[in-house]
Amino acid sequence: MSHPEALADPAADEIEKIRAVLSTALQLTDENRPVDLAAIGRRLATLCNTVDALPRAEGQVLVSALESLAVELDGLAAAMNDRFGGLPTLGDLANTKDAAVAYGSTSKHFIS
Repeated sequence: MSHPEALADPAADEIEKIRAVLSTALQLTDENRPVDLAAIGRRLATLCNTVDALPRAEGQVLVSALESLAVELDGLAAAMNDRFGGLPTLGDLANTKDAAVAYGSTSKHFIS
């Protein structure tokens, strides 16, 4: 039987890659240079699909790293908002029900 940590390794590797991309995006924002948010979005979508495909035990191994990644995303959003002004929020773009449906299946890893 495989250990959950071993099964979650590809997702953990992707989390680290996204963290590197976010670090670069933050630096670009600080330098008032453009950031390819679509590329970040694609990587996040791939990560979500990867995590969603994991059995619950393997996904729960990643909870801390995913929470940390969410904090870093919030940091980038705050930096971009400070630099460029009123960026739209998820609430501006979709209603709460749409967001719940979009994130519903992945949330199984966060519920004990």
